[in-house]
Amino acid sequence: MLKADEKIKGIVGEVGLERNEDKFNSFSLTVGLTLKTGGLSYAQGERLVAEMRKALLGKEVEIAEIFHLCPVCEKGFSTMQGMKQHVRIVHEKSKKKETVKAEKPKAAPKKKRARKKSTRKKT
Repeated sequence: MLKADEKIKGIVGEVGLERNEDKFNSFSLTVGLTLKTGGLSYAQGERLVAEMRKALLGKEVEIAEIFHLCPVCEKGFSTMQGMKQHVRIVHEKSKKKETVKAEKPKAAPKKKRARKKSTRKKT
């Protein structure tokens, strides 16, 4: 079976919410998860499901709101798209400015050019 620190990765294919008819203000949440087995046999998968049922069924659980944290400043976003946009606009832009400043030496101050005198005659 799996070691204590080992994780199984997967892809969430479906999330559903259904009102329970028998209880007021009660809902059933279903999550469809496709596991990336990575060496997990079918028998091991069945044992894992049995363990999860034993650990979760009939237990009170608390589900927190899902946040996608920025890897740089740890600001939370409700969507992955929002977090990626934040990184691109805030962190990558400032990183580019720093590299441009580091690469570009300061230019010498420009000399002012003398104005050409007009050759037109005043009337």
